[in-house]
Amino acid sequence: MHLQEVCSKQFNKRIKKMKKIIKHWLAVSTLVSVGLGMSGAAQAAVAVSWTGPSPFATYSVGEVVNPFGNANASGIIGGTGLDLALVLDSSGSMGTISSGKSRNAWLEEASAALVNALPVDSTSVAVIDFDSDALLLQGLTPLSSGSAAVLSAITAIDASGGTAINAGINRASTELTGTNHTDGRTQMMVVVSDGGSSRTAAETSAISALSLGVDAIHTVGIPGHNVLTMQTIATAGNGIYTNASDLTSLIDLFNGTSGNLVGIDHVDVTMNNGLFIDHIAIDGLGNFILPNATLFFGDNVFTAVAYDTLGNSATAQLILTAVPEPSTYAMLVLGLALVGWASNRRAA
Repeated sequence: MHLQEVCSKQFNKRIKKMKKIIKHWLAVSTLVSVGLGMSGAAQAAVAVSWTGPSPFATYSVGEVVNPFGNANASGIIGGTGLDLALVLDSSGSMGTISSGKSRNAWLEEASAALVNALPVDSTSVAVIDFDSDALLLQGLTPLSSGSAAVLSAITAIDASGGTAINAGINRASTELTGTNHTDGRTQMMVVVSDGGSSRTAAETSAISALSLGVDAIHTVGIPGHNVLTMQTIATAGNGIYTNASDLTSLIDLFNGTSGNLVGIDHVDVTMNNGLFIDHIAIDGLGNFILPNATLFFGDNVFTAVAYDTLGNSATAQLILTAVPEPSTYAMLVLGLALVGWASNRRAA
């Protein structure tokens, strides 16, 4: 058997062994995340998960990566990305002037700030406005190619009519579970309103949305909203309710610079080289991304710990295994073989 074939077989055996180790640790990581997240009996489970890169891929020693993940207090283990529906109040009361601007102007700026802070390569966004009825202003659109269209749709929100929140949820549910949905992604709504409608109808719509496959419905109430209605929607929709009583804080809340929409207080990260990052930046929906990480030989472990506003926590690990390039590995084996051959000759 040629030396090249020997090297290739040894290399492939090592890859298979490492992938088994990865699967084992991935399972352990998921159990830890779910188990710790159940610590608050009256609070939704805290969850943190790694969205990428894939632990099943093969990485090279010296390769630079930027792992990214998501944390939330609604117990959702993130998928391969996010399909998000912004369900925005366009009722007549949204034209009321507050702090020098109309309420819908505040809402438009905040929604744009959220969109601009989201991960571009793994997020699609739809925009729905609702008043007496609901209107799809922009279907699910990848931010990687259509962020301008999404932002343009946000600015098209008007202020007239009633406040049929249930109609907005129904329309968003149809869009999130339709043909534009990307398989593997989390399906989420953010419902924002300054008023209220039939609580029973809104609750029914939220329950129906989850039965169709929507993962979470988060609600944000701005001044004048019906607290019980918005709380009920979030509870029925496996989401988090936020009372944004101060309109001027909406932008910071939406982009994650001062609070967030998913009930997370902070996320701490430990890099593969042992560096601890306290309170890593997260956006309004709990997404975070790590700085450059250079992979070393073997298992590279990244750990994220998320805390909700009550102090409950969840932990998740990402393990990326790095090996030498095949050509480098072959050269190493060849070098060791030559050293062994030379030693045997001297011994003879």
